[in-house]
Amino acid sequence: MTTEPSLETVVALLDDEYARSILEATCEEPMTATQLADHCDASLSTIYRRLERLEAADVVHEQTRIREDGNHDTIYAATLAEVHLRLDDDGFTYELTRRDEDVVDRLYRLWGEL
Repeated sequence: MTTEPSLETVVALLDDEYARSILEATCEEPMTATQLADHCDASLSTIYRRLERLEAADVVHEQTRIREDGNHDTIYAATLAEVHLRLDDDGFTYELTRRDEDVVDRLYRLWGEL
């Protein structure tokens, strides 16, 4: 089971221009790191660093896309759907809502975590 990221981690990710751009781009359709670098106008190393942080927070997940030519692509898809931030007498609290994954993607991701 994945541990929820801290509030500080979530806020830092959403404060990062590249992380937000990756989330927005992969919300519509999964993309490769190269596609994300082009989309975000960033270097591949910048994209991979952000993807690592986003995956650690479980708001992006990695998949393998099998192509007809026998090669495989690693693609990334946003799992984040909503962030709710609340302030009350006890301070700030938040809740992340994630997108539903289809059964095959979920089994593949869970198998990969083993």
